[in-house]
Amino acid sequence: MEYIIGSVLFALILIGTAFFWRKKQYKEVDVLEEQKLDIQHRPVLEEMTKVKQLNMNGQTEELFEKWRDSWTYIVDEKLAEVDSLLFDAEEHIDKFRFNKSKKVREAIEEELKIAEEQMNVILQELEDLMGSDEKNREEMEYIQQVFKESRSRLMAERHSFGKSAEALERKIYAVEPKLDEYQSLTGEGNYLQARELVLALVQEINDIQSIIERLPSLNDEVQYSLPSQRSELKDGFNEMSDKGFPLSHLGFEKADPELESQIGLAQKHLLRLELDEADDIRQSVQDTLDQFYDQLEDELEARSKLNEKLAPLSEKLKETVKRNEELTREVDYVRQGYQLDQTNLDLPKDHEKQLERITREFHLMTDRRKEGETAFTILAVEAEKLETELAEIEEQQKNSSSQLQKLRSDEITVRELQDKCFKKLKELVKLVSQKNLPKIPDYWHMELKEVNNQLEQIDRLLTERPMNMKLISQHSSSAERMTEAFEENTSDMMNAAESAERVIQYGNRYRSKNEVVFIGLNEAEMLFRRGQYQEALEQAAETIEKVEPGVLKKIDDLKEQHV
Repeated sequence: MEYIIGSVLFALILIGTAFFWRKKQYKEVDVLEEQKLDIQHRPVLEEMTKVKQLNMNGQTEELFEKWRDSWTYIVDEKLAEVDSLLFDAEEHIDKFRFNKSKKVREAIEEELKIAEEQMNVILQELEDLMGSDEKNREEMEYIQQVFKESRSRLMAERHSFGKSAEALERKIYAVEPKLDEYQSLTGEGNYLQARELVLALVQEINDIQSIIERLPSLNDEVQYSLPSQRSELKDGFNEMSDKGFPLSHLGFEKADPELESQIGLAQKHLLRLELDEADDIRQSVQDTLDQFYDQLEDELEARSKLNEKLAPLSEKLKETVKRNEELTREVDYVRQGYQLDQTNLDLPKDHEKQLERITREFHLMTDRRKEGETAFTILAVEAEKLETELAEIEEQQKNSSSQLQKLRSDEITVRELQDKCFKKLKELVKLVSQKNLPKIPDYWHMELKEVNNQLEQIDRLLTERPMNMKLISQHSSSAERMTEAFEENTSDMMNAAESAERVIQYGNRYRSKNEVVFIGLNEAEMLFRRGQYQEALEQAAETIEKVEPGVLKKIDDLKEQHV
């Protein structure tokens, strides 16, 4: 029983699945049917009837017949075949022959694809034909307008085109037959051929327009300006050569025939209306001419500068040689009294050799100037080089002379500083003696002795010959610093002695009343008598601070009131 029920259920499932797939495949057939109807109902015939607006002759008539035959074939043959295949596909589905139905549907899809591609070709060619006529009419208006303008301008401005006017005239009038050809092609219905002709005419008329715009100025340059510049340049070279300018190094004589040949070649290009080639040559020739003009100007300027420099340079050379001789004598004299570094000793000799070389080069340059075979630009550069070298030597001479003079100045400064230090020491010794101090500290005597020794060392160095001013200056700076330090230490010592004495005197009022004060002040007095004034001040102040805080400030205030 269960086996029977299971079999029935399985059969029902199979049947349900089969009906499901059949329904699905019916839908796919319906889709193909819609695609066929879409192609069949496209307004291809309506589009083809628009062609009748054109001249139905020649190429247009041939295309129309081809498109009509193609469309008839698509509708009567291809789509009819599709109808038959659609019927077969439905029949296979009815009988649940799904695989056969699938193969038929694939064949239908291929047929529809081919039919649609053929239909699209027809529509595209229709669009091209109709569009070509519209574009042709628009562009022909432009072509005819430029043609008339070009012809009128040639007649009105023929002189500005020079010898190229005939070639330009031929090129312009060569367009006219093609305009008539366009009318013939259009009248015969050959619109696509007419399109190719129009495209060629647009390029041709644009070339003519460009030539008309560029030719006048280019013709003026090539026919008149360049030959004139070349002739003027040649005259300029000859004139300057007659005036003694050495110009052979510029190479104009070799370049001139090539320039003439290039100008002639450019003129031939113009006659053939080859403007780009002519313009390239024009630019090259113009650059060469400009270069030669610049070189001539450089030679003129160089001769002017050279003439201006020669006399002052000769005078400067003599002055520098004379100054070097004076510097040599000055070095010989100064070295007897002062030690000189090797640079100052060797400088006059080095300059002497350098000046001998410069003198030789200067005379050689003036000789070449007289011979007239060396370019002025070369001689001017050489003169400028010599001028620079002399300026450098002059600067070094001034620096060396200044250093020599500074040695004497430094000696005077050292002697003045030495006298000043000696006077300061005497003043300080006198000032200390006037203070009647119980004892002068040993460190003060030692410091005084050190300063005196330093000053005596300077005195000995100043008596040596030759003097080492560098060493003397170092000792002099040390003596100055030592004197200043000694003056400061002397002042501190006297101030400490005065303050200690004043504090002890102030504290005597507590001596008999306070044993601590008594002992502390006795120790301070003992330090004072030994010459230890700073220690005495600190001891006395510390002792009195114990009984009267702030006593030091009070003593200072009393001192200021007394003053």
